[in-house]
Amino acid sequence: MARPTLIVPARLAFNEHGIPYSATFDDAYHSPDGGIGQAEHVFLRGNDLPDRWRGRDVFTIVETGFGQGLSFLVTWAAWRADPDACKRLHFVSVELHPFSRDDLTTLLARYPQYATLAAELLAQWPALTPGFHRLWLDDGRVTLTLMFGDVLDVLPQLDARADAIYLDGFSPSKNPDLWTPTVFKQLWRLCHADTTLATYTAAGAVRRALNDAGFAVEKAKGYGSKWQMLRGRLARAPRTPAPSGKAKHAMVIGAGLAGCAVAERLAARGWRIDIVDTAVEPATQSSGNLAGLMHAYVSQDDNLLARLSRAGNAATLALLRQLADAGLSVPHKVGGILQVARNAEQEALQRQIADSGNWPGLAFLPPDEAEQRLGHRPLRGGWWFEQGAWINPPGYCRALLARHGDRVRFRGNTTVATLEVDETGIWRAFDGEKRLVAEAPIVILANASAARALAPAADLPLWSVARVASHLPASAIGLNAAGIAGAGYLTGELDGERIIGAAAFNGDLAAAEAENRNALAALLPELALPPDTALRNRVCQRPTSPDRLPLVGELAQPWHDAYPRCHQLAQIPRQTGLYGALALGARGLSWSALIGEILACQLNGEPAPVEIALLRAIDPARFLLRALRRGEAYQPTLGGDDDE
Repeated sequence: MARPTLIVPARLAFNEHGIPYSATFDDAYHSPDGGIGQAEHVFLRGNDLPDRWRGRDVFTIVETGFGQGLSFLVTWAAWRADPDACKRLHFVSVELHPFSRDDLTTLLARYPQYATLAAELLAQWPALTPGFHRLWLDDGRVTLTLMFGDVLDVLPQLDARADAIYLDGFSPSKNPDLWTPTVFKQLWRLCHADTTLATYTAAGAVRRALNDAGFAVEKAKGYGSKWQMLRGRLARAPRTPAPSGKAKHAMVIGAGLAGCAVAERLAARGWRIDIVDTAVEPATQSSGNLAGLMHAYVSQDDNLLARLSRAGNAATLALLRQLADAGLSVPHKVGGILQVARNAEQEALQRQIADSGNWPGLAFLPPDEAEQRLGHRPLRGGWWFEQGAWINPPGYCRALLARHGDRVRFRGNTTVATLEVDETGIWRAFDGEKRLVAEAPIVILANASAARALAPAADLPLWSVARVASHLPASAIGLNAAGIAGAGYLTGELDGERIIGAAAFNGDLAAAEAENRNALAALLPELALPPDTALRNRVCQRPTSPDRLPLVGELAQPWHDAYPRCHQLAQIPRQTGLYGALALGARGLSWSALIGEILACQLNGEPAPVEIALLRAIDPARFLLRALRRGEAYQPTLGGDDDE
């Protein structure tokens, strides 16, 4: 079994001139003439900034070495100072050896002129785990996407349209792996005809390799004591410019966690949203439980589910902070969750993975230590997720819909019975009486398994499993954490109640309640829940897919006998303007914010917040593609269970 890449932090050190220095590469982090001046001269002026971002909706910069973040801070400050700057700035940067938060704090304290910006960056500085990390800064107008890992691993996973490239990093003689034709070809892949590039080096080998990769670069005056640098444009372009997004109007069908998060992420970018639901209020069906748990999933090989869950949890926590900053209160608590091992073998594996030291915020607690955290002794040891939380889904959804005022219009008590598109690309939704419900150029289906009742989505492999959540008086159980999970789960307290669950429902509510009681007893065997404790039960549906990953992205054209033979997802014909945010299963609290961000980036031509591998793993057409590759008729799989 493959092991994930271990992120080794940079070591804080300075050379004899007091400049931050890397012993690993035997090189300084910036010019001896000054880091701020170098960033302004080489990267800003070398890319004709700020002129080129003026009047734009979105401008995207890709950088090959984040280092201490100085080029980012200089760019962010220039953007803030420009009254005509683009509405949204994306900054995407690769870093193999990121600094810890403490060391980065020490470094950035040397630049008091950026104290406010540095404080905001440091407050969101992510755990040093492999992959993509998205930070929303400056009220969401500036987005920093950090890609931790080797440039040859992470750059091919980036889905973005770069408007400017900061070709940075330690010198070609000290770190030659960063200055290779392979890296330059990957950068070229991200470009369009107007993309520019700048770098501090003027090495002949770098200039020739950039020209061979499709850039047209020339020498320019360097910074300080360095005579020359390189700057250039595209000689030939692989990508088209980003879509204009002038319509910026979408219809979202379904007002649960997925639909509300999609609506909020699009509204944050100035879109008008009509969100339609069969219920009178948002979050009354699958997302209507009093409380749910948001905790991580970890695997030894850091598989797709683990990476998606890690990114999703970070996105949810970030969005909760944004809502709080906007004065919107969401009942929740980040207080740690214990995931109890189901057997001795899993307990040993949990200990092994946690002890690998590769997962910040994750620890293995034996029963004695777990008892000190929880106030109750669990049956076995388990993973302790420091950032685990319980969240009230209805309150979360209401805050998401309220954040951007009248940009989001909710229409409840309305069932969409048919969905049609006309020759101009406008989608129209009609109710059962053939009355027009709403129309828009973009439709996002976020209505769980009900999406299959609409003809354009009828062949999605999507179904629901009924589950029962039992409410019990909080006074019956004390718990010094956000929750405990395993074969069942127990949440923190809200409005005098806790939730235990979630047993499968086969029509017998009493049997499901008994199963929930037994699951709680299995988690905490020394806890005596009085048998006469009255429980209140709620049946809910969990929408799921065959591989338990969500269905996110533009929907494929329905399969037919004459369907073209396809071997890649990019070859599959799509239903233009029709997207899905479906099959979140039991992970709606972990995935909804991230899914909303993914769709908003796709619709606005912005850099994706996750790796291409994850985008492919959640593409709604992935099951169709497998049939097409085999040359078989497509038969969507329906039915099954979502037990984990």
